[in-house]
Amino acid sequence: MEFKLTDNAVKWFKDEFELPQSDKAIKFFVRYGGEKQLKQGFSPAFNIDNKSDQAVEIGFEQDFNGVDVIIAEKDLWYFDGEDLTIDVDNRDEIEFVHNNASNAS
Repeated sequence: MEFKLTDNAVKWFKDEFELPQSDKAIKFFVRYGGEKQLKQGFSPAFNIDNKSDQAVEIGFEQDFNGVDVIIAEKDLWYFDGEDLTIDVDNRDEIEFVHNNASNAS
C-alpha cells in the first residue's frame, strides 16, 4: 500500500478545513457504495477528526506538509495492494487516483 497526497491536495485540505489544527487529522475510511470504487461495492471517503477521539486503533498515519492523515486499522484491508494518490481535479474537488500495486512495474 502506498498512500500519497499531492501538493495541490495538501493545499486544498489546508484551505477548506483550515488545517493544520492541534489534534486534527484527515481520516480516510471505507464506505459502502460510492462512485470511485477501489474494491467492488466500496469506496474511499474522508472526514476531519480529532486524533484523541479515535475509538479505533490507527493502522496508518503520515504527515503531509503539516497535514496529518490517518486510516483505522480496521480499514486497511481496503487500501491493501493499492497505490492511492489523493489529488484535486479541475472542478476543485478531491480526486482518488489509484494503480493496483501488484500490477505496477
